[in-house]
Amino acid sequence: MRWDKSQNSKEKEGQAKSRIDGGARKGIVQAIRQLADGVRGAFKRTSYETKEDYRQLFLESDISQARVVILLLAVTIALFTIGDYMILSLTPIFFGLVALRLLLIAYSGFQFMYMNQVKNYRSFDTSTFIYLLTIVAAVLLVNSTRPQNFIPHIIVIDMAVFVFYLVIPNRFIFQALPSLIFSAGEVLIIMVTFGSFDMPALITALSSLAFANIVAALSSLQLHSYRWRIFQNVMDRKDTDRLVAIGQTAGMIGHDIRNPLQAIVSELYIAKGAIANTPHLEDKTLALESIDLIEEQTDYISKIISDLQDYARPIKPDIKEVDLAKLVVSVFQTVRVPDKIVLKIDVKGFPKIKTDPTLIRRALTNLINNAIQAMPDGGSLELCAVKTEDRAVITVTDTGKGIPEEIKPKLFTPLVTTKAKGQGLGLAVVKRLVEALGGSITFESEVGKGTTFTINLPVEK
Repeated sequence: MRWDKSQNSKEKEGQAKSRIDGGARKGIVQAIRQLADGVRGAFKRTSYETKEDYRQLFLESDISQARVVILLLAVTIALFTIGDYMILSLTPIFFGLVALRLLLIAYSGFQFMYMNQVKNYRSFDTSTFIYLLTIVAAVLLVNSTRPQNFIPHIIVIDMAVFVFYLVIPNRFIFQALPSLIFSAGEVLIIMVTFGSFDMPALITALSSLAFANIVAALSSLQLHSYRWRIFQNVMDRKDTDRLVAIGQTAGMIGHDIRNPLQAIVSELYIAKGAIANTPHLEDKTLALESIDLIEEQTDYISKIISDLQDYARPIKPDIKEVDLAKLVVSVFQTVRVPDKIVLKIDVKGFPKIKTDPTLIRRALTNLINNAIQAMPDGGSLELCAVKTEDRAVITVTDTGKGIPEEIKPKLFTPLVTTKAKGQGLGLAVVKRLVEALGGSITFESEVGKGTTFTINLPVEK
């Protein structure tokens, strides 16, 4: 019995140790995966460098920087002639390297002048990339002529890697490739030069190159991410300035337009009644149809003005007790639902809630109008409301065209629309109204099957 307890204790210890080892391995694997995901994400972010607006934003400064780097490289190429003489003296190899350096200086001068003629980032990327590869090939050729005592040159090699990554303003991939080719060539030269008798020096050289590449690559990725954030901020600022201008314009002209618009609506109502009550008027049906069309376009103009003003003006909710069922009915008194659309409303028995009826009415009106426009050939429109313990949930569902995947991330962004006729403010206004009430709006959509918008509102107890 005593042996059984000892054996059992050893088994438990073994299991515990196994769990610890397994947990350690799992942690290491997870850390490696996170590092890999981070690297993949960093490389993915550099794909934004193919965006024309992004590259054109930095093109002028990149050209200026490239010209400075090219000039410095030309001076460096010329000065290293002294090093060639100190190492090789007046030998045929020395004169060959002098000829090579003269060609590189001439090429650098041509590239320096060509930079002034570059008008787009594609030409800039291509010419700079070819220039870098030429410099890499020349440096490798020069270094292959160096004697066995190569260690003092390692620092120069490492600095060259940083130059390719950080100083040359180019796409990350066009920085990385010359650096990797350069490093691979240097590794080959170092291994051939050192042979097998100086292992510590060889390890020092290889480690130095690897460290330089890793640090330079991470630094370059960080720099490119920073540039991308600058670009996004610039674009956001442009959008903001444009929306501010729209808001200011809406504030100035909205009131002036709405007054005559209301007068037109009133006169149309009177004219429509007069025509309907005139027994001897010929083509009465045609006249009424014309008035209906004018009313429809007038309502559309009124909606545009309302959207502009709702987006531009400060929103101060007027909270009061609201009967949602009556409010929904009032919405459909102003929104015309075509006969080919089946309307379903499920708000019966919904308890009264405290909210701003005007803001809710405007939000629902925009969502319902969007749903109707998404079903030009007919379909089903359903409006439901349920109440949980502390939330009121309102859904508007249609069986329309659905929302394309590329539009979904920016659906609530101002001036974004999939319709040929529209300003792209309707959903942005809905989001602003709902958020002013402390709520949120989400959506689910599938192309060809329809869309559901869900409004979540807080309920005051």
